[in-house]
Amino acid sequence: MENLFDRVAVVTGGGDGIGRGIAHALAKVGVKVAVCDIDIEAAERVALELRLSGRESFSYYVNVVDADSMFALGQKIEKQLGPITILCNNAGVMLEGSIVNAPKFDWDWIFDVNLHGVVNGVNAFASLIKKNGGGHIVNTASMAGLTPPLQPDSGIYSSSKAAVVSYSENLSSELSKDGIDVSVLCPSRVNTRIWEANRNRPESYGRGRTVTKPEEAADSIDGMEVGPIVVRSILQSRFYIFTGDDVRMRIEKRNQQLMHDIKLHEDDLEPGSAWN
Repeated sequence: MENLFDRVAVVTGGGDGIGRGIAHALAKVGVKVAVCDIDIEAAERVALELRLSGRESFSYYVNVVDADSMFALGQKIEKQLGPITILCNNAGVMLEGSIVNAPKFDWDWIFDVNLHGVVNGVNAFASLIKKNGGGHIVNTASMAGLTPPLQPDSGIYSSSKAAVVSYSENLSSELSKDGIDVSVLCPSRVNTRIWEANRNRPESYGRGRTVTKPEEAADSIDGMEVGPIVVRSILQSRFYIFTGDDVRMRIEKRNQQLMHDIKLHEDDLEPGSAWN
């Protein structure tokens, strides 16, 4: 996308953290922003910030797990702001704990929000974006979805984000013919309130466990710093969007293991191998 001015963007999880940063960065280049969040008061605060800066913005309550409400949201936004061409599926939650014998409710909550919320967003908005001449979809995953996580006991979260990466890779291939670019945002550690996600956990998923915010989070980048990176990536049609200075090291570490095991596999294929 070469010009974002006067376009309409939907940002889920827009009331805080990375979502707030994306909303501000989009508004700064002239985008009309629909700030969507399960915490409507937080969404209202961000939308007010944007309006006070001279930008057009409205706030919307949304539970990304509810597919029907996501479809209804699209119609409402287009009536107020105009044709939607940018979607940022950013809502996400996390928890701590071993993945061995983890309660099913924990798996359900994390995957319902982090993966199914993205799927619901795409299902609700991709057809609108196509109808409006194409655009861009950004799905928020994590570096933990590409490489072994830095945060211990975050296996359920990391698994959900790995699924978002794979989903986005397939989505990019499928939507390219419709003029819709796709990006997957894989931030390294960011200082946000995701550590407090349990505050919005519905009772239907059972009681959650307290997540301990790592000390390193205080020294990591702020969500507001991620927004400009996302906008720049939309303009450049990047697929993978990174934020940290540890990306190359973490990817290379994973690739070393891959290449090691590929070499063992190739050795097995050699004539005369004990396994051939």
